Amino acid sequence: MQEDYKLIIEGETPAKKNVNKFNTKTKTVYKDSHYKNWYEGSMLQVRGQLARMEKRPHMIDTPVAISLLFFHGDNVRRDSDNQASSIMDLLQDAEILADDRWQIVRILNIYNHYDKGHSRCEINITHLEEL
Repeated sequence: MQEDYKLIIEGETPAKKNVNKFNTKTKTVYKDSHYKNWYEGSMLQVRGQLARMEKRPHMIDTPVAISLLFFHGDNVRRDSDNQASSIMDLLQDAEILADDRWQIVRILNIYNHYDKGHSRCEINITHLEEL
C-alpha cells in the first residue's frame, strides 16, 4: 500500500485538549497561546505543501488509512492520542478530510520516534478500496 498524499508539519504537536489553563491566584481560566501559535503555523505549512502538489487532496470523504509519524525532539512525556487529535482537527480545518469519523478514517496508525532537536509530524494518507 503506497501513500497517496504525504504532508510534513515541522515542530512539536501540542495537545488541543490542554489549551485551557487555570490561574490559581486569580482563580480564572485562560487559553494558552501555544496551541493557537502551533495551529496557525501548521496551517500555513499545510497550505504551502498543498499548493505544490500535482494531485491535491480536497475534502476526502471515502475510506482512507492515515499514518501519523511523530518525531520528538526531546524526551518530554506526551500523549500520542492527544497529539493525533490535534492533527486530525487540522486536516479537517484545512479541508483535506471531510470528517475524521470512522466511516472515512478506517485505519489510524500512530508511530513515535526520537529525533533529537528535529520534531515534526509526517502524515501519510492512503485511499482504501471500498470496504
